[in-house]
Amino acid sequence: MNNQKFDRGVGLIYRYHKLNHSSPKSWRLMLKTICASTEIELSKWIAEKPVRKNQPIAIFSSCQRFGQGQAGRIWHAPKGGVWVSAAINREDSCENNSQLYGLAVALSLVERIERIGVNVNIKWPNDLLVDGQKLAGILPRLFFRGGKLRLLRVGVGLNVFNNVPKEGISLKQIIGDKTMNINFWSSEVLLAIERSLDLLDNKNFLCSQVEQRLWSRKYIDKETGLKWDIKGIDSSGRLNLSKEDKVKVLSYYA
Repeated sequence: MNNQKFDRGVGLIYRYHKLNHSSPKSWRLMLKTICASTEIELSKWIAEKPVRKNQPIAIFSSCQRFGQGQAGRIWHAPKGGVWVSAAINREDSCENNSQLYGLAVALSLVERIERIGVNVNIKWPNDLLVDGQKLAGILPRLFFRGGKLRLLRVGVGLNVFNNVPKEGISLKQIIGDKTMNINFWSSEVLLAIERSLDLLDNKNFLCSQVEQRLWSRKYIDKETGLKWDIKGIDSSGRLNLSKEDKVKVLSYYA
């Protein structure tokens, strides 16, 4: 029996969101059957209609041809996963760190997935792993105007019951034959994005919780091949590294 729920719709996502949140935010949602990239589509949408203060927006796609990952890499995004880009107006806030925002979304999504009994690790700065395989990726971006923060934007890719590359894993593979409802998991991602804003108000808690869920206590420098010990995460979301008598602070900005 096929328990995979392919039927998608903005109304169905709203329904699950309302069921799982006593006072859901007034999201504006859009769904594309297929697109090159939700990041591109989101930029077009914002250009046509600016994001209101109390009404975040998100655009989902059933599949993407050229999904955007970290460092310009292409994200594998076929039918059966949650592929979404969202924007939130934060003009009155003082966030200035996309790295920390990415960690907030990562931790929030981990919390949602942990609710079904799955142990998830965070690979700094913002990948989610299960048993060393990639379950989700997060692409955070901050947009400024006149030196002041205007928008928080984030792209999220979550493998639900889609085919994955050899280094990836899906929720379907992890929890077996339980029903995989794409609208439910789309709503869960929206809830995680909402929760991330609360985490940004308590940066010490955020970083300590991320630190507890780190995938590894080692960091391998891609340029030199040297292996560093991860000593922790500071309040800016940076990795504190050490190697023998050397120390280093590592930043990553999307």
